[in-house]
Amino acid sequence: MQFKSQFELNWSNDSISKHFQNENSFNLIIQQDQIPIGLLIGHYIFQDIKLIEFEILHIALLPNYRNQGYGYKLLIELEKHLKIKEKTINIFLETGSANKFAIKLYEKLGYKIYNERKNYYGSKSINSPLSQDAILFVKSLNAIS
Repeated sequence: MQFKSQFELNWSNDSISKHFQNENSFNLIIQQDQIPIGLLIGHYIFQDIKLIEFEILHIALLPNYRNQGYGYKLLIELEKHLKIKEKTINIFLETGSANKFAIKLYEKLGYKIYNERKNYYGSKSINSPLSQDAILFVKSLNAIS
């Protein structure tokens, strides 16, 4: 599980293994010269006849490949995959309030902020200046466009 540290994935090995074995998981890896440079990890949280809800759990790029459009490509590829289901789709994700590049990317792609979790990341102390808010986004799309 070498990619754990490369992509700043703070999950236990057991959690990673269970995620990749789960039939509701869907993951994308972007490669350059057959070397993984980015990944998107997610899962379906709800599906019925008319609706799919999908949650992006982690999206990351190696530092040398950030701010070059690869995150955009991962998210567009996810949307293409989900659209083939011919249902209404809601995609959920969250990021820390200090992650300005991610926030800008999500807003550029049409994700809307629907909630915030105050002091969600960082210090265990709610009054710590090291903690930051979680920004929750959603994007809704129709499968037929």
